[in-house]
Amino acid sequence: MSGWVNKSLRALVAGLGLVLAACTPAPTSGGDGADAPESGPTASRGTLNFGIIATESSANQASNWGPFLEAMEEWTGYDIQPFYASDYAGMIQAMRYNSVQFAWFSNFSGLQAVRLADGEVFAKATYPDGSAGYNSVLIVPADSPIQTLDDVLVCDGTLNFGMGDPNSTSGYLVPSAFIFAPRNIDPAECFNTVRNANHEANAVAVANGQIDVGTNNTTSLTVLHGSRPEIADRIRVIWTSPPIGTDPIIWRNDLDEEAKLRLQYFFMNYGRQGTPEEIAAARAVLEPLFFGLFLPASNSHLDPIVQLEIVRDLILVRNDADLSEEERATRVAELEARLAAVEAGNSELDSLANATGQAGNGASHDTQASTNWPLVAGMAVLAGLLLAGLLWAGAPRGPGPKPPLMERLANAVIGAGVIVILVWSFDPADMDRAYLLVENFGDMQEFLAGFFPDNIASAASRSAYWVELRAGIVEAVPQMIITVQIAIWGTFIAVVAAIPFGLLSARNVAPAWVVQPVRRLMDVFRSINELIIALIFIAAVGLGPLAGVMALAVHTTGVLAKLFSEAVEAIDHGPVEGVRATGAMPLHEVIWGVIPQVAPLWTSFGLYRFESNARSATVLGLIGAGGIGQILFEAVRAFDYQRTAAIVIVIILAVSAIDMMSQLLRKRLL
Repeated sequence: MSGWVNKSLRALVAGLGLVLAACTPAPTSGGDGADAPESGPTASRGTLNFGIIATESSANQASNWGPFLEAMEEWTGYDIQPFYASDYAGMIQAMRYNSVQFAWFSNFSGLQAVRLADGEVFAKATYPDGSAGYNSVLIVPADSPIQTLDDVLVCDGTLNFGMGDPNSTSGYLVPSAFIFAPRNIDPAECFNTVRNANHEANAVAVANGQIDVGTNNTTSLTVLHGSRPEIADRIRVIWTSPPIGTDPIIWRNDLDEEAKLRLQYFFMNYGRQGTPEEIAAARAVLEPLFFGLFLPASNSHLDPIVQLEIVRDLILVRNDADLSEEERATRVAELEARLAAVEAGNSELDSLANATGQAGNGASHDTQASTNWPLVAGMAVLAGLLLAGLLWAGAPRGPGPKPPLMERLANAVIGAGVIVILVWSFDPADMDRAYLLVENFGDMQEFLAGFFPDNIASAASRSAYWVELRAGIVEAVPQMIITVQIAIWGTFIAVVAAIPFGLLSARNVAPAWVVQPVRRLMDVFRSINELIIALIFIAAVGLGPLAGVMALAVHTTGVLAKLFSEAVEAIDHGPVEGVRATGAMPLHEVIWGVIPQVAPLWTSFGLYRFESNARSATVLGLIGAGGIGQILFEAVRAFDYQRTAAIVIVIILAVSAIDMMSQLLRKRLL
């Protein structure tokens, strides 16, 4: 009905893109050895969790990082437990709650780790060629007609754009600061779709023509040329940013001093110390990671990113038409003061501010739309006409009982209200575009075709497809088993908790002063999505299946308690009164008069929620809460449709098996 409604909806949809991944907690006790690496193997081995941002697929990361992690264990005397997360925010949260003790970040995500997770930069990477940094780039398919940045910024809503993670430096912050903010462009409005993914997923999507333009960086493209040259050859760079500093290694500020000394010793000496053969072997280990030697660093390493962030915000404020001149002047002054403070300690970074000197003067179009009063009036008239029509249609005619006028009026108001609500939500829900389901049905068929062999008639194509499908199934089955196990325990805990909560929510069992607070608490449990609940538990237990179990348990408790209470309220009160006539206590009335009547329904509800939880648990893997979700969303983001098909097949088979077992249990128990 008004412009701000549409803006709010777009903002809400954009804000839901983020999904978190995480890690399980581990003790950080230090060893008893000396600082030198020789003492490591004989020391009392503690465990340190090392977070790695997965800019590539998990399989590639594990193989590339394995030798480096083994060397770190040998040098430090600690067991180094790696955790790969495709989502920067999840890693930041994991460090914040001590699920990881040190991690490799990008610059921007590292800045958030310092701010939010009590992180401290202690080392920085270099590149094998000794270069001091890398660049953000925009990439397009090699045969794309797009040649320049201006071609991208036509903003006619026809291009599909691949943005990086919101905490990515080269994938998000740099493009925002150097491309979009100076031109006052909102990517969500400029492009047809905007998708967030890691660098490898963006590159694969661009190469396969799934998106028209994507963000990336020079380091990732170099790695891609080595690991997947067939993908890299189908990509072309059309824009390159100014240089970005190398990535930091960050530890928690409160990490044990012994652990800090050993880690510092390792990073500063690995690839430098030892015999020529040992040095050559160490540098060979670093090469697949695209690392040269490591250098000491501090939080000042992130000063350029702070500057870039402030410059971006400064441009946005200057171009924000919703601010008054007084508010704009105040905020600009605050940001300029912050920028000057950072520059005072880092004068070599002046060029970052100058590089985005396209800042506007605050003039822009006023996009604030007023309420559509004619539409409001029209809806009011429609409601009145509907109400009158329904009253007329419900008027008694001929012989028979005649319902009271107030009853007919209430029914008419409800009916008219339902129709008005449908009309009111028609446009915001984009129902006027439903015809596209038919018009673009061919596009859906083309999308679904990606899940099948390229040429079904070709034996070679079918053979290659089955090889990839089998590999995907082998990968997915163990994760699906974990997902089912999460659902089993989540449902079990929920059923046990829902029994007392369900009884306390029933008006015919508990007094009103108990029923209402318990029902509101159950409303809270049901209202909060499992993903949000899982994030809360990750803060306590770290990443892993336990957070998923507890998330399902809490949410399902709210659902089952409501269903259980409604079943209790519908019981026959005769058996309860019979038990009461014997002089039994209220608890005995519940045990012998209520529960026997509702037990069959409760069993059915519990089994149904187990089926539902087996499906819901697949999503929890997205934020590191265990199960099949992480590899599913990784495959979807990478547009790896055959791998996705294999994972979906495993999920379908598992859910079908659970459904059949549930039916057998119902027949046995009911």
